Amino acid sequence: NDTLNGNPVVIGTSPGQVSLTAVTVPAGLTLNADGTVTVAPNTPAGNYTVEYTICEVTNPTNCSTVSSTVVVSAIIPVSKPSIAIVKTAHFNDENGDGNAKVGETITYNFAVTNTGNVALTNVYIVDPLIGITMTGGPIYLAVGEEDTTSFTGIYSIVQADINLGSISNQAEVFGTSPDHIVVKDKSDDSSVLGDKPTVLPISGCVIKVFNAISPNEDKKNERFYIQGIECYPDNRVEIYNRWGVLVFEREHYDNVNTVFRGFSEGRTTIKSTEGLPEGTYYYVLKYKDNESNMYQQAGYLYLSK
Repeated sequence: NDTLNGNPVVIGTSPGQVSLTAVTVPAGLTLNADGTVTVAPNTPAGNYTVEYTICEVTNPTNCSTVSSTVVVSAIIPVSKPSIAIVKTAHFNDENGDGNAKVGETITYNFAVTNTGNVALTNVYIVDPLIGITMTGGPIYLAVGEEDTTSFTGIYSIVQADINLGSISNQAEVFGTSPDHIVVKDKSDDSSVLGDKPTVLPISGCVIKVFNAISPNEDKKNERFYIQGIECYPDNRVEIYNRWGVLVFEREHYDNVNTVFRGFSEGRTTIKSTEGLPEGTYYYVLKYKDNESNMYQQAGYLYLSK
């Protein structure tokens, strides 16, 4: 507390009070009329000396110069760790035909960003996609740092993916703050702010059976056509009449050279030189993918002329 002539003072304009005049006030500080000091935001931490003069209101020549030390402390930020991940996918198409086949691969790339205000250690990714091979990590991320090269995932396409027409999944990233707080985030396909799974459409050789044939030389539906069978050369087609007699049996069916056109070619041949009669037949299609997984499809086949 300031004194004048050894007596405590009160700042004001009445008799017995004192006036206040600033002498030296450092930048970032303001000496107020009531004697208090205001510190501006973002003023660096440190000790500041404020010098001012107090004079008796009724005797302005009775003055005293005072120096006061103002201590500005550093603001310790609250720790707010956070992390974000973006996952993108690229179909590699190893054979270059534009179609997805069993055994071809997808490369997943990951962009991991420290979106908090403290550094993160032990940053790693967990991807639940069955069959994916992950490489990279764990890593360190400084505040604001983005890493786009440390993590990679390689996935081999399976028949179920081709049948579905797309591959969808979502990874999750984890990191640890200096206070041992573990933060995590689910991946988005494009933004650090979202949590949408990464979906990659794939166009593959999906088997589709066209179960009507009319071999009457009008150039329409002249053959039993199986869409996508060319992708599965290890195949077998059997066709039975309504009495269960095998009338057609061939391996490596390809819709062109090995194809059913309404003639009997079974083990028990029924007038192979003549076309089969109109009616309802039953087909059995068996085929293997590139991983030797066996598939079977069966149904009715309608023959008309």
